[in-house]
Amino acid sequence: MQDTATPDDWINWQHLEQRIPLDELPGFHRAFLSTIRPDEDWDNTFLRKIQGKLQATLKQLERDGSAVSKDDGLYVLRRLIPDAYQQYL
Repeated sequence: MQDTATPDDWINWQHLEQRIPLDELPGFHRAFLSTIRPDEDWDNTFLRKIQGKLQATLKQLERDGSAVSKDDGLYVLRRLIPDAYQQYL
């Protein structure tokens, strides 16, 4: 995990997705992608494309050091989670 980040700065991605109600997950994924890639119109993107872009973005975050795979899951930096979904942390 990043040298400047503390353990409290990391969020288990799978656990977060499990806490978010199923009907809110597409909105969460769009909001997350909007945070990472604000240059695209995620609100008008088909859900199938959202899923592919989400996986690609998570892999890119791993390469950049903003996400880390460990034995028990993928961890992303807390600051990347949109404010509207902080309640699920």
